[in-house]
Amino acid sequence: MAIRMRFLAFLSAVLVLAAAPARAAEIVPDALAAVQAEVAERCKTAVYGDDFADIVDFNNDRLPDAIFNLGAVNCDGVPGGLCGNVGCPHEFYIQVAEGGYFLAANADLYGYDMKKRFGNMVLELKADAASCGRDDDEYCTMTIRVRNARFETISKK
Repeated sequence: MAIRMRFLAFLSAVLVLAAAPARAAEIVPDALAAVQAEVAERCKTAVYGDDFADIVDFNNDRLPDAIFNLGAVNCDGVPGGLCGNVGCPHEFYIQVAEGGYFLAANADLYGYDMKKRFGNMVLELKADAASCGRDDDEYCTMTIRVRNARFETISKK
């Protein structure tokens, strides 16, 4: 229960920090290379699955953004070796018009879907039940809209 509450606090903090960053985020020219370099620090050998990278405009600014599922990495021979007991790390990079990407948010998730609602893309995140203030075995499904670099929770189930 304590781990779930810490995860809920962490996820809330990530979403708040993504909405109002304390300092300017580092712009990287290639988000894929940045994430692969991060993985290389943690794994001696890494094999990337098909669902490792998803290039999609999730903040509706007509620029392709990137979502990386670190659960799709076979790390040192262990499938999903970077995952924990509350899901797998996902990193959300937003592309900027001047070129490059910045890490806008990260969270441990069981998965996500992209849905179109009222003409805008939204993220439907599957997280630990503690993210919804519950302690059952069902996923917490959060619908998140991203405007510019601000992550707004529309609903939680």
